Amino acid sequence: MILRLVKTDEQKLIVQRIISMYHSYVPSHKSVGRRIDWIIYDSDNFTILGMIGLGSSVYPPPKDILRFVGKTKNEYKLVFNQFANNWRFCMIAHRKNLGTQILREFRKQAKIEWKNKYGDDLKYIITFVGAGHDGAIYKADNWKFIGKTSGLPPHKSSSMKWNTNDQLKETFVKPVGGELQKFIFIKEI
Repeated sequence: MILRLVKTDEQKLIVQRIISMYHSYVPSHKSVGRRIDWIIYDSDNFTILGMIGLGSSVYPPPKDILRFVGKTKNEYKLVFNQFANNWRFCMIAHRKNLGTQILREFRKQAKIEWKNKYGDDLKYIITFVGAGHDGAIYKADNWKFIGKTSGLPPHKSSSMKWNTNDQLKETFVKPVGGELQKFIFIKEI
């Protein structure tokens, strides 16, 4: 298995197609903030096995992240760029232990590429696992389960990144749990 850094427009289109066709619960290739993606290839025949991506961390941070790293929200803000989010991991092929092998290589390359591209030292990678998944691949790679998000009802969700202040006033609902609740995993690197 080989991870190839996505650089060209053609590679970006491949990533978009993989996510749109194979990601089970968030088939959108759009993201906000920093982003680095890799295409995963079979080292024997160079067929595409999937993609994995790293992006800006979340803000505001869930309380479980703050508790785990021992920081306040203001302290987290000061070291925000030392955190990244495994924003997508989408596999086309499934083979025994492939997911953990990919995550191991991803962690190695993520630290290097984050520094190369953004100049920041990456210390933590977080991920959110939802839609009936239990994070088995992350558990097998020794990521630490640190909690659950509160979730939002699907018909009332909003985004502080994409919605205007007026839209947020109209649509924001306090998280109450439900189907969009996700598990939070973290890996110190």
